[in-house]
Amino acid sequence: MNNTLLTFQNVSKVFRRVGFGFLSKTAVQALKDVSFSLSSEPEVLALVGESGSGKSTICRLILGLEEPTSGEILYRGKSVSEWLKNNKKEYIREVQIIFQDPYEVYNPFYRVDRVLWMAIKKFNIASGDEANRLIHESLEAVGLRPREILGRYPHQLSGGERQRIMLSRIYLIKPKLLVADEPVSMLDASLRAIFLDHLRDFKNLGISTLYITHDLNTAYYIADRIMIIYSGRILERGPTEDVIKNPLHPYTKMLITSIPVPDPNKRWQDRVVIDVAKLQKVSGRESVSGCPFYNRCQFAMDRCERNFPETKRINNQEVNCFLYE
Repeated sequence: MNNTLLTFQNVSKVFRRVGFGFLSKTAVQALKDVSFSLSSEPEVLALVGESGSGKSTICRLILGLEEPTSGEILYRGKSVSEWLKNNKKEYIREVQIIFQDPYEVYNPFYRVDRVLWMAIKKFNIASGDEANRLIHESLEAVGLRPREILGRYPHQLSGGERQRIMLSRIYLIKPKLLVADEPVSMLDASLRAIFLDHLRDFKNLGISTLYITHDLNTAYYIADRIMIIYSGRILERGPTEDVIKNPLHPYTKMLITSIPVPDPNKRWQDRVVIDVAKLQKVSGRESVSGCPFYNRCQFAMDRCERNFPETKRINNQEVNCFLYE
C-alpha cells in the first residue's frame, strides 16, 4: 500500500431513480466490483470504454462527487471520504481534473487570467512578482505565449488554447494525481498529439494520470497501462503494448479490430464478428448476472450469462473471461 497512490477495492455504484410508478423502482448499476490501483511512481493509466460504460462515474467517485454504494476508494492509504472530511483542501490540491469540454470550465464574464490567479491564491503557491513569473512560466511550458493569452476573455481563445490553459493550471498546482476525462475529444486532430505530449510530460513533475477515453489510439499513444471497461466491469488490463498487440478479451479484440486501417487488404482480417440477431433485444446495459458482454460475444457460453469469470493472469495481462480457464 505504501507504493500505491489510488486504490479501488471492489467498488460498486448503483444509481436509483426517484419518481412515480415504475420509475420509482428502477436502478442503474453503473459500476460492479471494480478494482484497480495507480502507483505512486508517476505513470499514465488509461481507462478505455464506450459511452455509458462507467468511466465518468469512476471520475466522480475519485473527486468525491459521488459515494460508492459498496467497496472502498483509498488515496494514499486513506479513504476519499476521510480525506474530504478531515483534509479537504489538501486532497483538492493533490487530486485535480481536466474536463472534456474546454468551453464550459470558464466563466465568460472573467478574463482567463482568473483561472490561474485563483489557483495561486487558493493554494498559497506564491505572491506578487513571483506569482506573475510562475504564471508566465506555466503558460510557456504548455506552448502558449503569455502576451497573447493573458487579459483575454474565454470567447477570444480557441478550444485548444483554453484546454492548454487548464494544463498550465496543473503545471502551477503540481498535484499528485490528475484525472483527465476525455480531454482531447473536442480538440482538432492536429492539436491532440501536442496536448497529449504535454500531459505525458507531467510524469516528469511527479504527477500520475488517470486518462479516461473511448479512443484506443490516444490511449496507446500516452498510457503506460490500459484498463478496458464495459458496462461497469473491468474486463481486461495490462501494459499498453501487450493489451493492444495481444488482446485477450473478445470485447478488447472487437475494439481493436474496429480501428480503421488504411491498408484495404488488412481491414477485414481477424475481424471480431458480432451476431446481429443477438443484438435485436440488447439495450446496451444488459442485466445479466455474469459477463456484461454476453449478449454481444460470438464465443458466449451458458455460464457466461450466469457467472462473472474470475480474474485470470496471462503473462503480464489480466483478463476476466472463461475462454482462458
